Amino acid sequence: MRQGFKTWQIVLFLSAGALALVAGYWIGGVREDGRIAAGATRLVDVSLPDSKGDMRTLGEWSDQAILLNFWATWCAPCRDEIPELVEAQSTFGDRGLQVIGVAIDKPEQVRAFMDDIGFNYPTLIAETKGMELMATYGNAGALPFTVAFDREGRLVGKKLGRVSRSEIRAFVDSMLGSS
Repeated sequence: MRQGFKTWQIVLFLSAGALALVAGYWIGGVREDGRIAAGATRLVDVSLPDSKGDMRTLGEWSDQAILLNFWATWCAPCRDEIPELVEAQSTFGDRGLQVIGVAIDKPEQVRAFMDDIGFNYPTLIAETKGMELMATYGNAGALPFTVAFDREGRLVGKKLGRVSRSEIRAFVDSMLGSS
């Protein structure tokens, strides 16, 4: 009797894990081929507080190419990619690139993390509103998530998961042209 109960527990646990995996891909907007589901094709102008508490809109940067990066302090891949985003802002900012972070986190945690890292680009603090904004672009909840827009606000690319230096460069080339 005890052995049968243990087997039943294992089967139930594995089934729940498989269901969670399938649900995560379905809810997260990831298709079977690994691409992100379709979403908005233009920059959506939203108002969110920045790390200082001042309200900002994405439209403030409408004359620039925007690399919009959704992240959280508790997300290890998010933390890993931030130095490359800082580097991208330093390298390509004078050509018209604006990296903008959208933190899915509490303001005090974001501020402390930003102070430790030394961000050179604005970060908007979206808390749970960031999930709605990500869903607008076809991602219902996975982090990190990066979306690239050209100077006209047209979507030119998006990446679910940690964005690499070469992927950032490809986004920049799509948004601003090769140099």
